[in-house]
Amino acid sequence: MKRFGVTCSHFQPPEDEANRQRLQRYADAVGDARGAAEWLWIPEQGTSAAALAQRAAELSAQLDGLILSGGADLPSEMFGEADLPGANIKPVVAERPAYEMLLIDQFLERGKPVLGICYGCQLLNVVNGGTLVQDIPLQWSDPIDHATGQHEVRVGAAGLLRDILGLDAFEATTSHHQAVKKVATGYLAAEAPDGIVEAVVFSEAPFAVGVQWHPERDRGSVATERLFAALVREAA
Repeated sequence: MKRFGVTCSHFQPPEDEANRQRLQRYADAVGDARGAAEWLWIPEQGTSAAALAQRAAELSAQLDGLILSGGADLPSEMFGEADLPGANIKPVVAERPAYEMLLIDQFLERGKPVLGICYGCQLLNVVNGGTLVQDIPLQWSDPIDHATGQHEVRVGAAGLLRDILGLDAFEATTSHHQAVKKVATGYLAAEAPDGIVEAVVFSEAPFAVGVQWHPERDRGSVATERLFAALVREAA
């Protein structure tokens, strides 16, 4: 069975039921595609850079792929901006993206698949030189509701995501107030009816895909089934 490391915003397994269920959805979605999820907890604060790099290298050798799960906001300085007044930025704990950037480099260097979900999509975009919309209601003209519920995702006419999903459009569960602005190396693969980027395919690897929606919350949907099935197929 192919094994996938899944990053998260926790230093250890959460004790509260809400967070346990939130994490379990990712494991279940991977399991539905006949893969196994292994949680990559944030290393302890104070872990040396050398130890982090060694751990990332070991994991990239042991595991078959990487999933960057949802989370809070990336610091705006990571994409060369200051926080906009009223953007309601709630930064992720700093140790998380620092560790994930090492993991991304290692997995992509080995040609192993990487899937970024929501925050994970944004991180993939930023580390490849892209930027973010800091707050959709603040910066976007006439946006639909991206923070709660569901909305339509429109898939591009060609490319890897189109090949995977085989869909023109579908309903997706969404929960975010930031989004991809400038797309990094790669191409926009899907968008919402208001033009917000919903997926990016990055060009530096055979399978480096970021999706802004939460497929793990719609396990029974065709889009979720096909996305995770493709991830498992692509794994070495």
